[in-house]
Amino acid sequence: MSTTQAVDPLESLARGPVRSVWEVLEAMSILMRRRNEGLPLNLPQVSLFLRSGREITGLVREYGEFRQGRGVLLITSGGYGSRGENLDVTFVPDGVIEALTLHDATVLDTPAKSMPESSPMHLRRHLPALADKLSTAWGTKVTAEFGTAAELEQEAHIQPLAWLIERTGEVLAKLATTPDVGDVLRERVRRVRLSVGDDFGARLSEGTLALTTSRRPAAWPLESELARAVMDTLP
Repeated sequence: MSTTQAVDPLESLARGPVRSVWEVLEAMSILMRRRNEGLPLNLPQVSLFLRSGREITGLVREYGEFRQGRGVLLITSGGYGSRGENLDVTFVPDGVIEALTLHDATVLDTPAKSMPESSPMHLRRHLPALADKLSTAWGTKVTAEFGTAAELEQEAHIQPLAWLIERTGEVLAKLATTPDVGDVLRERVRRVRLSVGDDFGARLSEGTLALTTSRRPAAWPLESELARAVMDTLP
């Protein structure tokens, strides 16, 4: 039995102690990487205040070591001659950054518009479809359920569950075709239970594979993280 948590890079920003400029930049870099890997994230812009007195605003593309030294790549507005569809990328060395402002961090609380809006009715229709998909992959009956009867009554749970139910079907169907792992799944798992909580995690007990996703989109599991979490629960 095991619990696996996805990286939540904004944990320190949302609830932890005050962090340095560099830790904020690293968190933003991790979030951009997770968005590039498929998470529907809205990312806040940052303003960097330089020792020269200049200010640069944009999205953190990457923070780390480069040929020019340690610093941040910042996606800024279109440059000279831009028609709006192109963006500039500016490298800013660590040594010239004096301060930072993170703008409207609350955009992280909701998924990007690239993720279709779901509804309780939509999820209720998809739950039997998930069970059918898993039953076909298992070659035997598998049931699917939500964690509690009130799971769909909370509006804040709808989009996290929509993300989880879609990823669960894809990941478990693939794992069922994996040598050894598939055999253990068919032997051990008879029910899949989906819920929303503070953190992402997976737990296997008495034939039930319980999968929990975070309320915060930044900590929703990628397919690779979900697959690892499921495999970690197996004996």
